[in-house]
Amino acid sequence: MAGTSPKGSQTVVLIIDPDPLYQRALRDRLLRLGYTARSVDDTEAAQAVLEATPPDLVIASGLTTQADSWGDLQTNLNTWGIPLLALEEDAAQIASSPDEEALRAQVSEALSSRKLQDALAAENARLAAERLFDTATGLFNRRYMMIRVEEEIKRSSRHGYPLSCLILDIDKFDAVNEQWGNHVGDTILRDMAHIVTRTMRATDIVARYRDDEFIALLTDTDASGAQIAANRLRDAVSTYVFKADPDGEAITLTGSVGVAYWEPTNRPGEGTWEPQLIALAERALRAAKLSGPNRLVMLQAA
Repeated sequence: MAGTSPKGSQTVVLIIDPDPLYQRALRDRLLRLGYTARSVDDTEAAQAVLEATPPDLVIASGLTTQADSWGDLQTNLNTWGIPLLALEEDAAQIASSPDEEALRAQVSEALSSRKLQDALAAENARLAAERLFDTATGLFNRRYMMIRVEEEIKRSSRHGYPLSCLILDIDKFDAVNEQWGNHVGDTILRDMAHIVTRTMRATDIVARYRDDEFIALLTDTDASGAQIAANRLRDAVSTYVFKADPDGEAITLTGSVGVAYWEPTNRPGEGTWEPQLIALAERALRAAKLSGPNRLVMLQAA
């Protein structure tokens, strides 16, 4: 049908005007153009619609935009990213005007700004995700872990739950890169990410910490539970068959693990802080690396 668009029925337009004749005339024209149209008498009713089922576009008359409460509605429109089209025509002009293409053009132009805002929002969300994810392994990154460890320490302190932090380092990983190349090293990092996530519990928080180090925050986990988890992870690494390529030579690797554990029940209401917990796990990891490959060292946080 002329004047309609394939996606018109999916586009909801909200009309705001105190004149029922204006509402009906504009609503009829929008429906003929293929849009879904709703109408309300004032900004208070429009606020309720925005909170319940936000439209794609708001059309208001010049009189409506001069109302005292218009500022609050405009703020909400900006928050939702909903474009506004202000029309100066009255009900008689709208009803008698034969030029519906002009109205379509105005609506399309207003909606295009919504598409641009949606695209910008999607891009911002993508960039935000990239700031929290490690692109090489698909795991969260160090930035995300620093956010979560602070939250979990507060939670553990509040409820008296134990908390442990585990850092795994791949033994002699530099030799892998030297012998087989960085592309094989990248494959091993992805495999290691799979091993860590598969070995840890679903409630544990796992991230790539730096280079060939992986970190896990073990929620509600005391020293005994952390030791079991760390040994399970070391066994999973040492028994996994890494390969330079699907049909290539098998590569045997091990991992050293440092663990810091914290028992807030020893001093109710008092707790450690996130750099201290992670720094202690790093110190435990250094001690494990110095004592030989495939070792585990555990330290208790104050």
